[in-house]
Amino acid sequence: MITFERVSKSYGGGVEAVRELTMEVAEGETLVLLGTSGSGKTTTMKMVNRLIEPTAGRILINGRDVMQQDPIALRRGIGYAIQHIGLFPHMTVAENIAVVPRLGGWSPQRVSERVEQMLAMVGLEPSDFIDRFPSQLSGGQRQRIGVARALAADPPIVLMDEPFGALDPITREQLQDEFLDLESEIQKTIVFVTHDVFEAVKMGDRIALLHEGQLQQLATPRELVECPANGFVDQFLGHHRFQLSLLTRTMRSVLPEVGLSGDAPGERPEAFLRVRASLIEALDLFKCSGLSSVAVYDRQEFVGHLPKPQLLRLVAQVLGETETRA
Repeated sequence: MITFERVSKSYGGGVEAVRELTMEVAEGETLVLLGTSGSGKTTTMKMVNRLIEPTAGRILINGRDVMQQDPIALRRGIGYAIQHIGLFPHMTVAENIAVVPRLGGWSPQRVSERVEQMLAMVGLEPSDFIDRFPSQLSGGQRQRIGVARALAADPPIVLMDEPFGALDPITREQLQDEFLDLESEIQKTIVFVTHDVFEAVKMGDRIALLHEGQLQQLATPRELVECPANGFVDQFLGHHRFQLSLLTRTMRSVLPEVGLSGDAPGERPEAFLRVRASLIEALDLFKCSGLSSVAVYDRQEFVGHLPKPQLLRLVAQVLGETETRA
């Protein structure tokens, strides 16, 4: 657990980047720090591993004040992935991933096994990528390596600063989906920074919306979209309320209403939905595939079939709720 107790960060000239921030990040939770430029989200994240140190207040990790810990040891126990990846250009993929485990004194054999395991985990064939240099990788491949490096030493906490922000929209969406699948397996506590409300709603278990260094609302994606805490939150969501409402409704959340049924296919079809898929993703899949019913899976387990009329009924229901709130 990460606890912020009245945390503030001030700079010269009276600039307050973060003001009196109090909140908790639960173990195993993905908390998204959302806000415009200058809202304090990246400063907040960097105070967790002391890349920036608070001016006032305390940040506790499992009850221990980060300021009472050796900063080097603290950072080695926290994974860190950033927008521009920061891979060492003179090191191979294997050497980049192995940096923190080697600093932690892992044996060469254990390091080698971990590198291969991490490459496989992020969907890259070890034999194809292990000896490549960053310059020989695409943007999406470099970002996967960045995530693999952040997870290599198996840290309980991972900080992610707009990790997919520099990618094209198609690659970005693909990596978001892959990371959501990965997230369910690795069970880490993740602090994820973004300025994109759609990414925040898709990626976060909860969202902390910041403005001018102050916390405006801490809520689940659905609570944030449907129950804005104040005028700023309402304005920040803008005219995207209907799309965001569809995005907050996942297959898992609507299962009790839909009651999926049907026999499992012999093998998972090419066109299918994950239980974390949103109604927007379901609409896109029906449009692209032309199917009248789509199989839904929870990891590898078949859950049932979603008929197109059921999906359209749910979309109409969300539209009615959105118009009522407006």
